[in-house]
Amino acid sequence: MTTCSLCGVDDLGFTCPYCNTVYCSEHRLPESHGCPAMHKVREEAQKKVSDSIRIPRRDDASQSAKRLKRRRSKQGRFSSTEIRDLAIASVLVILVGISIFGNSLGIFNAIAIVGNLIGIGLWWLVVGTIAMFLASFMAHEMAHKFVAQNYGMWSEFRMTSMGYYLSAMAIIFSLPIFGTGVVYTSGTTNIEHSGKSNLAGPMTNFLIAAGLAIISIMFFALGFSLFPIGVLLRYGVQLNAFLGLFNMIPIQPFDGATVRYWNSRVWLGVTIGLLFMLIFGYVAYPFLGL
Repeated sequence: MTTCSLCGVDDLGFTCPYCNTVYCSEHRLPESHGCPAMHKVREEAQKKVSDSIRIPRRDDASQSAKRLKRRRSKQGRFSSTEIRDLAIASVLVILVGISIFGNSLGIFNAIAIVGNLIGIGLWWLVVGTIAMFLASFMAHEMAHKFVAQNYGMWSEFRMTSMGYYLSAMAIIFSLPIFGTGVVYTSGTTNIEHSGKSNLAGPMTNFLIAAGLAIISIMFFALGFSLFPIGVLLRYGVQLNAFLGLFNMIPIQPFDGATVRYWNSRVWLGVTIGLLFMLIFGYVAYPFLGL
């Protein structure tokens, strides 16, 4: 026990860090005992306040900008494994695009038909169809990847064993399916971020289909003939609408399962939009002169 220097009461004793004098618990604060070093107290308080609202120096701002730039540069980065899997998937998608010309008779029949089309000068139809297949696939998968990375998640495309089997079936039986692989993500428990990341793929296909449909309508309204470019426009609408709608199936592992769990209204709205674009792709073009 010690004696307070101000009131003389015996107490545990607290030493003031500014005037180095002992006081009781009631007078231990500088303002309670009229500390002679109150100017030091005020200076320290002002320094703490100024530090909390301090404007970053140019060097600090530069370092912050560099850190932000490094984080952003990592968002769009592709690992060597992902590049390899994307290359394999692209080859498989191109083969599926060629197989579609086989009219359900497979890749070998498709090769013969493709050869005939090139022979009569319709090489552009073959190239355009394959390019449309590859672009739709890449846009879908990269939309998943970049949206997930935008939310700070790790996200990369990977081939899967089932992807090889589905691709083989699509090539052999001329089926317009994209089952090559999947974009894996991790690093968040936020259902909204997961839902939006899964929605990104089908939503991108919807936007592509809608854009191609608008171009077709504009060509028709301006009096331009849709042939031959209209053939690719129609196919692009059908392909992207089908791809997006297929992935909106509300059952795992399809994108639609996560989207519906996050927001059932968004799932319903996008699904209806894709269904409308699919119907437009098959019904509207005869009225547009194709």
